[in-house]
Amino acid sequence: MGVNLLEKLSDIRAKNAQPSNTEVLEGFKALLNQPNEGERILRNLFKSTGDEEQLDFDALEVNRIYHIEDIKKLCIDYRLRFLDSKHFNGTFPAEAIDAIKDFEAKQGKEIKGFKMIAPAGMFKLAEKDKDPILMVPMGNGYYYQLAQWGNDLHFLRKILVYPFRSFETIMKTVFVFAALTALLFPESVMRGPKDTGTIMHIRAIFFFWMVFATSAMTALYGFSRMKNFSSNLWKSRFLD
Repeated sequence: MGVNLLEKLSDIRAKNAQPSNTEVLEGFKALLNQPNEGERILRNLFKSTGDEEQLDFDALEVNRIYHIEDIKKLCIDYRLRFLDSKHFNGTFPAEAIDAIKDFEAKQGKEIKGFKMIAPAGMFKLAEKDKDPILMVPMGNGYYYQLAQWGNDLHFLRKILVYPFRSFETIMKTVFVFAALTALLFPESVMRGPKDTGTIMHIRAIFFFWMVFATSAMTALYGFSRMKNFSSNLWKSRFLD
């Protein structure tokens, strides 16, 4: 003799004192009519224009509050963008959604203003493997950090993007590169059979030649790929 699983399930429901069929149907209808919390939060994230939120300061953790100048320096140093979450082209993991739910519960209100710190590729391009930070504007130039996910940035990123911070940093890089090249270049290659000048005299000439040559190559190829400096791009929603 077989077992009817549906009947057994009904028996279990009866023994557990489930509500009547009418109550179940009404509760289910209410659940369907209630917007899913995750969907609501995602909708806010992808529509957010980064508006300031009036927050309950007593429910905040001080170590999560950052000023706009701190954010600006981070973005310039690592060539990142600080934009409204609606421009974000990546995905929001469950941990980010849970962090927003917990924050809303502590604040006792719905949060709709969100900002993101992430590499430009996570806003416009295809690269999506870096480490974004989700923040809420508090007003007066302060932002509250909600969540962080993804892989860490490469430890060499700060060094590699240093020349692109500003015009001053790219010129410093050109001069340092020219100086190191002039100092480390083999004397046997630099000095010709008829050269009578001292090696430092030859290296000085070679240094200035390297400055002009490197500056020209930087202007020709560097600017065409880099487009603009980090100091100008960190809050820009455009590619260049």
